[in-house]
Amino acid sequence: MGITEGTLRRPASLPLLVTKLHPPPPREQTVVRERLVERLRAAPGIKLTVVAAPAGSGKTTLLGAWRELEQESRPVAWLSLDKGDNDPVVLWSYVLAALKDAIPTLRVSAAPGRVGSSRIMELVLPELINGLTEAGESALVLDDFHRLSSGAARDSIAWFIERAPATFRLLLATRSEPGLPMATLRAHASLLELRAADLAFTRGEAAELLNDRLELGLAPASVDGLVERTEGWPAGLYLAALSLRAVEDREAFVARFGGESRHVVDFLVDEVLEAHDPVVQTLMLRSSVLGRLCGSLCDAVLDHEGSARLLEMLAQENLFLMPLDDRGEWYRFHQLFAQLLRVELEHREPGRAAELHRRAFRWHRDNGSVEEAIDHALQASAFEEAGQLIAAAWPESVTIGQHETVLAWLERFPSDVIEEHVHLLLVKAWVLSLSGRREATAEAIDALEQFAPFRPEPLPDGFSSLESSLATLRGAVPWGDFGSGLKNALRAAELEAVTAPWRSVVCGAVGGCLYFSGQFDEADRWLDESIELALARGHWRVVVASLAIRSLVAGELGDVDAQVLLADRATGIAAEHGLEDVEAEVFIARGASLVAQGRFAEALPVFERGAFLARPARHPRALALVLIRQAALLTAMGRHNEASPLVEEARAVVDTCPDPRMLADWLATVDRRPSVLRGSDNGELSERELVVLRMLGGRLSERDIGRELYLSHNTIHSHTKSIYRKLGVSSRSAALDHARELGII
Repeated sequence: MGITEGTLRRPASLPLLVTKLHPPPPREQTVVRERLVERLRAAPGIKLTVVAAPAGSGKTTLLGAWRELEQESRPVAWLSLDKGDNDPVVLWSYVLAALKDAIPTLRVSAAPGRVGSSRIMELVLPELINGLTEAGESALVLDDFHRLSSGAARDSIAWFIERAPATFRLLLATRSEPGLPMATLRAHASLLELRAADLAFTRGEAAELLNDRLELGLAPASVDGLVERTEGWPAGLYLAALSLRAVEDREAFVARFGGESRHVVDFLVDEVLEAHDPVVQTLMLRSSVLGRLCGSLCDAVLDHEGSARLLEMLAQENLFLMPLDDRGEWYRFHQLFAQLLRVELEHREPGRAAELHRRAFRWHRDNGSVEEAIDHALQASAFEEAGQLIAAAWPESVTIGQHETVLAWLERFPSDVIEEHVHLLLVKAWVLSLSGRREATAEAIDALEQFAPFRPEPLPDGFSSLESSLATLRGAVPWGDFGSGLKNALRAAELEAVTAPWRSVVCGAVGGCLYFSGQFDEADRWLDESIELALARGHWRVVVASLAIRSLVAGELGDVDAQVLLADRATGIAAEHGLEDVEAEVFIARGASLVAQGRFAEALPVFERGAFLARPARHPRALALVLIRQAALLTAMGRHNEASPLVEEARAVVDTCPDPRMLADWLATVDRRPSVLRGSDNGELSERELVVLRMLGGRLSERDIGRELYLSHNTIHSHTKSIYRKLGVSSRSAALDHARELGII
């Protein structure tokens, strides 16, 4: 279900920037504000700490100092957020990395990239919370929390805070209100808040910075004047200090320095920027378009060499250039300073930013930083270049569950560009479909159809043509229209050669639609080809999905041995390659194989897991199938009250299918299942008799069945005679025919 060329391989771990997992190294001039650190430390029973203040208030520095001391008594993880973390998969991949770095014993098996954003709260966070409970006292700092806009990522944080253990503490640094449900925490005295007024420098702290650390020798009156004019804003004091170093009449400067934002802007340009030679000014202005900086990147953007040396010099001068690693390779400007630099860049060189973004795009593209390359291309309005990158990169992003990242890229295009760019419409259709957004998918496909007939040209993602990609999509995700799905999948098979990279996906789509159409022998042949091709290419997700469907096919053909073997193989490969929580149909196949062996109690939680995975996307074939199987099993176990709501849910899903085919037949069988265990007036079939009956549908003799079930031949023969009596028949074939009529098998 939902397989693309990008999902063919094992989902790779999300590449992580380790510099985000540690606070910036402390500076020599840093003033450790003990009064604030003590407020953070002397806070028993606090679950959430919010440090909310404008840029330049010292939030990061404060939490870094607290972390340094707090680590003596408990592990404290750190994560610096950026806008890319709005994707829940990205966010929780980083959070897990940070926590595991701080707590080496923490174990969380479910990976965000494998389960996808829609299932993180159900699959990843409960396991994480259990792990943190076992770990004891611990904490996590999320710096720059304001970079999480309202949406799925922030909602997942709110869910996590509500359920986190009392031994765990979360600390947020943010420039704006965090948008979290904090009222309950306030009411229970579980919330600590530090605001801008709390972070404002006192006169003593300002004197320590200006005179003790920076050795400016200011008179007390001048220190008081700066504190008053800046209202204690740490960045304003530091900005003033930078210029005071080069000012002879410092008292006069203090007298004219203003603490309002307009004066600070003027000060930055006139006193800080202009204090440097033109080469350094150019570096600062033109590299301000970058989120993070290194020497070679700046060389490419500025079109000259020597940036690494200048960056090192600027970092040593503490000019709002913050190191991101201990090697002095990567840096970033203070966000406010970078913003002001960009304003000044546009003032001095109107229109220059677009070309700088283009150069940054090319550097990141050539160095494999695909997401940053796409971001710069979009900021440069280089929509053609961005579109080409997205068209090639989307499968890999989807492989690790970053559906929201891809959709966010597409939302940044002007609507008319998307509507005229058939490749982007196709990407949009694929990602929306895999995300379970049925109506939006239909709209994207309708827009695509306006471009038909499509030109037979290969696509960047490996498809032979637009027609083939769209046909594969309709076949792989048919939304319950199995007639149309089969037709499209067969058309894709005509267009994708046996050696093509997407051929295994196409074969799997054909096989799946044939299975749901009741053409089991033909489905088995296509699925066998899909598995063989996928194994040769290492496309493990295709292998797992096709093995699962083929196991179900074997069950329909009465080959219990093959059914069990294929289901076990699918389960084993899924576990080996980290795909346990990706394909719901693996759990359906596993559960069905357990039922075929009479292991009802073991099968039930397997079906439940499959239903849990299938519900978020609501793809009809997986969801309806697992609900039907689960309901049938519960009925067979005599738990009719539990089966009824599942039947109703399955009926609601099947009703949405334009052409449900076998789903409708299987549902009808379950609807009358309350009486299927009774063959005649001669009594109900026992669970053991049901197992033997199903195995009679295969090729095994009674003696062979006995060996499979570890029972004697006489016992199996007794069960068989009892089955014949209860069904009112006298032969094996008649028993099987009557059992199928009753819906038992």
